[in-house]
Amino acid sequence: MNPKHIREIQTNEVLRKRLAKYITLHCFRNTDVLENLHSGEVPISESGDYSDVKVITPDREIPWSDLSRFDNSEMKAMMIDVVNHCDQVLAILFSTPLGDKLIEELGRRDLVPNWNDPEWTWETDREPKIAGDSPMKGFPATRKLKRKKPDKVRGRSVGKK
Repeated sequence: MNPKHIREIQTNEVLRKRLAKYITLHCFRNTDVLENLHSGEVPISESGDYSDVKVITPDREIPWSDLSRFDNSEMKAMMIDVVNHCDQVLAILFSTPLGDKLIEELGRRDLVPNWNDPEWTWETDREPKIAGDSPMKGFPATRKLKRKKPDKVRGRSVGKK
């Protein structure tokens, strides 16, 4: 990816939203693990809110709203699959000529037009949240630079030597 395209992603909200949808499609939605979790029977709810649905196990009945939809091993497998797909998309974007072509095409048209555009609001009074188990936990979300006051010399500001 060339610097022009990086700058375009930084400044063009439409392009950035299209890229976000493309990345989500290829890194999350179209993964084998998610497809396997997504396949299968879906319960019917007469109430419409699934309050009338329960899962019967050998030792108890579990209301649908309390049911875990997938276990830790399935979550781990899904996250490994997502990380692998993210690595592939990032490699294409930043290490191949196809990355430049992709950014140019996303500038012309939305490759996932049937999906909602991302909705994101920046709340200036709150810092971005970092997951509790993240290796970034404990690092400040924003970096505040301390600047020294410059000395005045002959009407110009200069830093101390």
